[in-house]
Amino acid sequence: MSEEKITIETGEAGKGTSTIDKEANTEELEERALSVFASERNEDITALILSLITTFIVLIFTKWM
Repeated sequence: MSEEKITIETGEAGKGTSTIDKEANTEELEERALSVFASERNEDITALILSLITTFIVLIFTKWM
């Protein structure tokens, strides 16, 4: 029994191409990829909020000094 592989384009974010089994569960792969992007988005939003809070605190203290 030979395992057939297919090559898919993943673009620059995925570093070019990727080889997967022909019988691979593509829905599961898509869900995993989307969960990675969702977690990165949450990290970005957290970093933005912390930056805004820090900037606000610095502005308040420099105005009072």
